[in-house]
Amino acid sequence: MIAVYDSKWFMRVVEIAKRRGTLFTYYYTSESVPYGSVVYTDYKPIVEELKERTDILLILDQQKSCKAFEYAILASMFSNEYRNVVVGIDPGHTLSYVVLGDDNLILYGDGDLDSFKQDFNYVLNCVPHVEIRVKVGTGYRCAEVIEYIKRDYASIPVELVDETSTTPSSSRLDEVLYLARRLRGVKPFRHKDIYAAYRIALSRGIEVI
Repeated sequence: MIAVYDSKWFMRVVEIAKRRGTLFTYYYTSESVPYGSVVYTDYKPIVEELKERTDILLILDQQKSCKAFEYAILASMFSNEYRNVVVGIDPGHTLSYVVLGDDNLILYGDGDLDSFKQDFNYVLNCVPHVEIRVKVGTGYRCAEVIEYIKRDYASIPVELVDETSTTPSSSRLDEVLYLARRLRGVKPFRHKDIYAAYRIALSRGIEVI
């Protein structure tokens, strides 16, 4: 449940929650908060209103920190961090990428290297995790993408993944339909590059030294 007083930060956390596919409701009254909820707020009076509710988790974030909001998302899944974060990149004319946390979809996107960098920096700075690695498909521009990541993120392991079986195919329809559900409704045959990036993230690669 979101109870954010600052309008700009409210818009930001709602945007993040929607993009992450996180289910949430808005705060109206203390009585309207469902049993077992996680309530994220930047407004101390909300905490005062709910302090008698021992069945909920209250997260007060007056500093408006993306880390605190990500912690709230994780708390709703009964966790406090992702053990393994994997980024899959399909390096075509347009860069497509997905980010998985313990095999759960965190986010996806497409664009140029700057778009990727913005999302990747968000994951690095805001999403609690133990380990992270990047997997890049053996497609067009793969050398450019690997060089970019190795230069700007030297400490992060990078793997090269064979793209042969990552494109959706009617011969693998059962697998395509299963992964489409994991991709929160992204259409594999309409968004082939996002699907390919997802398969790359799930595939075994060879580490680039």
